[in-house]
Amino acid sequence: MGTLQPGLPSPVMILQDWQLLIIDLMDCVFNIPLYPQDAERFAFTIISDFFHQSAQMLARQFHISHSDAQGIVKSCPTC
Repeated sequence: MGTLQPGLPSPVMILQDWQLLIIDLMDCVFNIPLYPQDAERFAFTIISDFFHQSAQMLARQFHISHSDAQGIVKSCPTC
């Protein structure tokens, strides 16, 4: 199960007959459609022009590699 995260119960406390489902939310968040009235409450709906002005600034601001920043800018549908 990987490294134990703070705040999570110990894996030894899970009973043997219990079924366990692990969902990687990092991959799921962007696949869940949002109701249009709720979309404005989420941070990733902020205008992308602010974040994607240039890959260099994106890389500097979020401490990611320049190639990763270029990939983000290229994959953005509104840029």
